[in-house]
Amino acid sequence: MSLRLNNRRRKIDLTLRLLAWSNAIAVISLIAAVCLIAIAKPKRMNFLDHFYGVQRLNPTWNTDLIGYIGLMLLLSFLTSIAGLVFNSKRLQRKKDHINATLVLSLIVSTISLLFYLRFTLF
Repeated sequence: MSLRLNNRRRKIDLTLRLLAWSNAIAVISLIAAVCLIAIAKPKRMNFLDHFYGVQRLNPTWNTDLIGYIGLMLLLSFLTSIAGLVFNSKRLQRKKDHINATLVLSLIVSTISLLFYLRFTLF
């Protein structure tokens, strides 16, 4: 006779909701940072611009958006760490797993923050 325990996780608890929200916020802020980088970077002159004599209006980085890029990367970094803390609270059963999106988001935001700090401070 085997002793089987009933699954007491019948509904989504607060920890799982916080995990889902932190995952969403981390990914959305990373996507927002990438979009801001695409908007803020300097415009290069391509063949058609040179051929038709069009002058690009923004030859340098948009310094107004650089601060927002850092904030989005920091938000992604912090919510990834918070999500991994919430995820560590849910690793008591066999079917529980570490959320790969949070780990990937943490790695990407950490590397991006290091590049951001290197190029803005020095």
